[in-house]
Amino acid sequence: MNTKDLALRVAYVGATAAVLLESVVGSYWDIARIPYVHEVFDRLEYPMYFATILGVAKAAAVVAIAVPGRPRLEEWAYAGLTFVYLGAVASHLAVGEGPGIWIAPLVMAGLCLASYGLRPPAGQRNPLALLRRSAHA
Repeated sequence: MNTKDLALRVAYVGATAAVLLESVVGSYWDIARIPYVHEVFDRLEYPMYFATILGVAKAAAVVAIAVPGRPRLEEWAYAGLTFVYLGAVASHLAVGEGPGIWIAPLVMAGLCLASYGLRPPAGQRNPLALLRRSAHA
């Protein structure tokens, strides 16, 4: 494997790991409705049941991205997460919050796009399998 391929693989795995980790944690926080989620939803004037919808959607997206063999479902998962993060940015901007609040979801949207764009060819997209292959290379 040449240096460029290795760099692209590392970038893909890094971006994907960040997206999956944030989505797992965010899913749990949303479904559990931790105090932070209550605080944010109160500021944005969103109903709390929306947290459950987001939490379930994030969990489904994690499965769709991490389990290989369903490329169309994987594309929808990336699109859904990108909409979630860009929607968060728009929501925080709409209530007048500054960059300290909306920069994190903007970065996550960028990482979603990077992960999607750096995906290896079909059949080689499982991030967990790529980590195992990198360890043996």
